[in-house]
Amino acid sequence: MELGLRGSSALSPCLVPRRQPALWPTLAALALLSSVSEASLGPAPRESPAPVLAPPTGHLPGGRTASPCGGRARRPQPPQPAPPPPAPPPPPPPAPPRGGRAARAEARGSRAQAAGSRGCRLRSQLVPVRALGLGHSSDELVRFRFCSGSCRRARSPHDLSLASLLGAGALRPPPGSRPVSQPCCRPTRYEAVSFMDVNSTWRTVDRLSATACGCLG
Repeated sequence: MELGLRGSSALSPCLVPRRQPALWPTLAALALLSSVSEASLGPAPRESPAPVLAPPTGHLPGGRTASPCGGRARRPQPPQPAPPPPAPPPPPPPAPPRGGRAARAEARGSRAQAAGSRGCRLRSQLVPVRALGLGHSSDELVRFRFCSGSCRRARSPHDLSLASLLGAGALRPPPGSRPVSQPCCRPTRYEAVSFMDVNSTWRTVDRLSATACGCLG
């Protein structure tokens, strides 16, 4: 009987889980009966240790998992929900409507730009030397600067009164001529222009091209 007790004591060093299948007690009872029958027949020529039955592993009833050392059965963890997608960036604020003041300022700027283009100013253009009318024979092109534009903004009281008298017929100009009632856009400074003629000779003409303009008169 000592052998049977020894065999029963060597079943498992770990604690048996609380919930076990019905097959586990049956296997333990068969092991005890086998050890008792061997002891009643007589001493065995060679003592062999009783088989050690491992506790069942795997999934137990109720969705639990058996632990080989009698620990608590772990419940399966529920799947974690996916994080929500990032929110889209807010739309940019709408542009403020253009007020009447901004529209008037833009209109004044456009009128000033148009008046500046019509005003007295320095302009330039490439022209052939033969077309200058100075008697030089050359195949070169030179940059000729000149003045053009209106000088109505530069009229003096004399010019205003002269225009009013001429318009009313109160002033009789001399025959064949008419007085000018506003200043003229003319160069105020000049520069020399150099070029090579057909004989490969350098020619220089002073005071040929304008460098500054003004309303004269």
